[in-house]
Amino acid sequence: VHAIDVIFVARLGDAALAASSLGVSIFGLLLWTGSGLVGAAAPLIAAELGRRKHAVREVRRTVRMALWLSALVSLVFMGICAAGGPIMTLTGQPAETSARAAGFLLILMWGMFPMIAASVLRIFVSALGRPTIATAITFGALGVNALGNWTLVFGNLGMPALGLHGSAISSALTRLMMPVPYNHPP
Repeated sequence: VHAIDVIFVARLGDAALAASSLGVSIFGLLLWTGSGLVGAAAPLIAAELGRRKHAVREVRRTVRMALWLSALVSLVFMGICAAGGPIMTLTGQPAETSARAAGFLLILMWGMFPMIAASVLRIFVSALGRPTIATAITFGALGVNALGNWTLVFGNLGMPALGLHGSAISSALTRLMMPVPYNHPP
């Protein structure tokens, strides 16, 4: 998803590309940390399904606890994203680039919980032996994000051209939709 953002934002110029790259770096680091934390659910689910083929109670409990952990971790990480401007300034980034990246992060951060929750659900369906569902949802999200960037960054399909903020909105909306298909698998 972030690669698509960078591809579209690169056409806006060097300043926008630098800001999105900084924002994506911070967001991506936090996102992968959160996904790693909830990844501990995979061996727990696999162990329970290995013990009893049709185990339901423990698997549900593990998924539920991983989703709670997703929510808790997301709140902390969203706070870090909200403080992204000062963090980038402390690391020596130019003030203008830090300000633009901070605005980008303030929008992008709203996709943190849905994305980490989608990681939990991806682990769940994979442990149940249905990884193609997760792959299909990921490819669908890439398409949705590309369409969202095309419409919101450049103002196509009658939408306003929002530039860098349009890319962040597209990514956040894509992430908000990612957990939904797991509730209604094909």
